Amino acid sequence: MADVDEYYAAQFEEIRRRISARGAAQRRRSRIMTLAGSTLAAVLLTGGAFAVVQATDTEKSGSVCYQAADTDSASTEVSAAPTDGVIGELPAMADRVTAAENQCAASWQIGAVGGATGRVPDLFTCVLADGRLGVFPVDGRTDCLALNLGKP
Repeated sequence: MADVDEYYAAQFEEIRRRISARGAAQRRRSRIMTLAGSTLAAVLLTGGAFAVVQATDTEKSGSVCYQAADTDSASTEVSAAPTDGVIGELPAMADRVTAAENQCAASWQIGAVGGATGRVPDLFTCVLADGRLGVFPVDGRTDCLALNLGKP
């Protein structure tokens, strides 16, 4: 009778081991599927956010003039009037930078940026996160890298 009890105990232990192993495998698969789903969702959301944040070529034809070398400072948006009411292709980056700095200099000149008329500081230009150009007054210590912005 002891052999029969040992046999059943061994069989019962084997069944418990298999159930436990199957449960562990299911938990692993569940964790993997959850991780894969979460990763996919994060990638899709990031891609969607990136698409929403990017400015169109029409919006990129405008620039932002900042009062200080800081993206949180007061700013004014400027752009050139389109020829015949139609905005054409986006100009080359060098032309965009020149236009942005000229427009911001004019804004400083009339007091639309900085408040005081007549004084135009030296300016530098960076590419904002959405692709537009940001024009900042030179303060001697801040550049595009310090602002976490791209160079044009």
